[in-house]
Amino acid sequence: MAINVVGRWKIKEVLFMDPDLNQTWRSVEDLLADESVDDKDLYMSKVMFTEGGEILMMLEKPDDMSQEEVDELIASGEMEAYEDYIVYERFPWKVEDDKIMFDSGTKGEILGMEVSPWVEIKGTDDEVFFMTYKLVRD
Repeated sequence: MAINVVGRWKIKEVLFMDPDLNQTWRSVEDLLADESVDDKDLYMSKVMFTEGGEILMMLEKPDDMSQEEVDELIASGEMEAYEDYIVYERFPWKVEDDKIMFDSGTKGEILGMEVSPWVEIKGTDDEVFFMTYKLVRD
């Protein structure tokens, strides 16, 4: 039986690769406290798995952004609103053979074989691994 991903999640940890190509999980708290880390807002993202098969990557409206600026971005189509959040990216997801899969957008071939854009999301009903993020329910 596939895990239940429907609902809102938050990023708990992020997978980083160091200069020696070792992968390490770092907590969001650690990243936010690290002055050398850029794009800290992204680590505060919420991830919504909708019942309709979409993954919405969302941020709260930045404090330094006026509602007028948000409205302009939404009107231009650059971003969209979902509840009290700004959606900055979306991905389709589906259940296939009792596995949760998302469309990574990857296209092409490796050694003459077509690469599927569908990547499995592993985890449990309380913690999932999506792209380079470890997510927990929000």
